Amino acid sequence: MIWFNLKNLESKISNNELSDKDGFNYLLANAIVTTLAVSVTTAKDSATWIVITGLIIALLITIWGIKAAFIANNSIDGKDFLKRYLAISWVICMRIFVVILVLALILGIVIGILTVMNGEDNYTNNPIKDVITMISTAMVSFICYLLIVNSFKRLKPEEN
Repeated sequence: MIWFNLKNLESKISNNELSDKDGFNYLLANAIVTTLAVSVTTAKDSATWIVITGLIIALLITIWGIKAAFIANNSIDGKDFLKRYLAISWVICMRIFVVILVLALILGIVIGILTVMNGEDNYTNNPIKDVITMISTAMVSFICYLLIVNSFKRLKPEEN
């Protein structure tokens, strides 16, 4: 994996020397860095142990999911991993996004009504809320990768 030498990377790509395994490594590295960045920047007011636990869980799920998809792709024909992964993950993530959006809207309305009815301030920092958020985020992430892996497993090898 090339870390800094862009000319060397461009040369490998131009000479068709970049394998699907190389692409997998770049995808995995990008996913890990993105997971780290998102986890650190979104953890403003949570307790340190919740942030660290959530980060470890997110990294483990991300690494497992991408590696399992790569293995499933190799069991087909080992070709076009990035193209397949990006296309499959896009459709699955859009479906999950729509479902979560609808559920969040409904849940937000219910929580808002209950908060107003009880005269409570439900927006303060609450470790239980942070743990529930961490667990639900991990569950959604796991389900997303599981659906991606299962989609790869349903692909059929090319007929010759």
